[in-house]
Amino acid sequence: MADELDTHEKRHGIMGDTSWDTPVCVTDMGSVQARLTFTDVKAHEYVDTEDVLREKVALLSSMIRESDEMITYTGAGISVAAGIDDYATKVKDASITRASDVPRVKDWKDARPTVTHRVLTAMYESGYLKHWIQQNHDSLPQKAGFPQSSLNEIHGSLHDPANPVVPYEGTLRDDLYAWLRHWEERNDLVLALGTSMSGFNCDSVPARAAEKFSTKHSSHKGLVIINLQRTPYDEVASLRIYAKVDTVLPMLAEALGIDDRVRPMDAVSEFFPAAGSVVDEQEGSDGTSGADMFVVPFNGDTGEPDGSGGTVWDLRPQAWLRLTGGPYSGCYGQVIGRVAEGHWRIRFSNCQHPSFPGAKMKPFSLFLGKWWVEEATRGRGIFPGGKIPFVSVTAAEAEASTSSDKDATLGSAAEEQTPSALLDLSKYDKLVKIGMAMGAVEQRMMKDGVPNDRITAFCTAAATTATAA
Repeated sequence: MADELDTHEKRHGIMGDTSWDTPVCVTDMGSVQARLTFTDVKAHEYVDTEDVLREKVALLSSMIRESDEMITYTGAGISVAAGIDDYATKVKDASITRASDVPRVKDWKDARPTVTHRVLTAMYESGYLKHWIQQNHDSLPQKAGFPQSSLNEIHGSLHDPANPVVPYEGTLRDDLYAWLRHWEERNDLVLALGTSMSGFNCDSVPARAAEKFSTKHSSHKGLVIINLQRTPYDEVASLRIYAKVDTVLPMLAEALGIDDRVRPMDAVSEFFPAAGSVVDEQEGSDGTSGADMFVVPFNGDTGEPDGSGGTVWDLRPQAWLRLTGGPYSGCYGQVIGRVAEGHWRIRFSNCQHPSFPGAKMKPFSLFLGKWWVEEATRGRGIFPGGKIPFVSVTAAEAEASTSSDKDATLGSAAEEQTPSALLDLSKYDKLVKIGMAMGAVEQRMMKDGVPNDRITAFCTAAATTATAA
């Protein structure tokens, strides 16, 4: 154990003061390794003395003030205080992070943001933090108010059906990996929090930051690591801090003068669709109230950005949708309704298995986070210029895809054709009233299977009404 911190860099980082005291071991794990693969780092936990910690935070705040493109790279350690188990650590209950009164959550979707998530959000809103690469799946950044469009959930998400949790030996989304590589080169400071950095592909982000610091001291601030355990990158870090992230981040907020912008621990973020984007707002069949139909400025077939009028997201119970990306791209799902927190649950019953061609998945549910409506109605996809997770489709289109497995669906999507005279066109009236371009409304009607004669009559009547007004 004593040999673990045998160099100044391992104790404090390259920029650390040589007079600083050595971090204190608070959890001695003997010969137990922090991870079973990719590293021989032991599982011991260390903390800096109070005086040294204050000086390190002061140095970090000055580095942040001097940076223009700081990003954060986070791991499971930042969510332990939320009651989410760090599945990879070998310390488990021996860790000092367990010395809290926060019970472990049985369902990660029920977890609440920690103070670290809230401080990082305040840093983003204050202009200090530009981007967040999140290895966790827990959606705690979004619950803290961090925007989805500046968050790369590289290992998947519990609340994005087009980016579900990536298995340990799974494949990352190509577009999200490209986005990661973009910020890997663009950043001028990487803040690594609660991550062991023990061999995943995305660990190239901290590795590259350390590399750039070693050759471009004047333009890149390098890598700052805040973690209780040692990591493989300690000796090349600009600054190494040994402490709980929930201890350091409030101190950092105060040093940056933004502590008044950190939302209280009981705060619950609210999300609102863009003005004029709500198509219909009423009590749903599932007993919840609120909007479930929205105009989004994206292509109704591909889910790509489209400024020519957009399409409609229909999230009413029993509505159908098609995923635009991820391992289940092209799969059709049916909206079940909203769960207690306001997220939408979507059921998939006839998806091809992404790893076994020809095989089908058993029926399963995925969730759409309620913040997605705020993002999509404002023209923001999974990343700047990227797609939205899904597009809404007709029951007929979904039925054509799932007809081979009707019994697995939540209710047959097949419907008898409605006589033209009895078609309800009120939803298209609402689209016109909220300002959707007539051409886009006409395309929507065609996609929904409205007969041409009714489309012509509707458009003529709408034009006449507009002229009279």
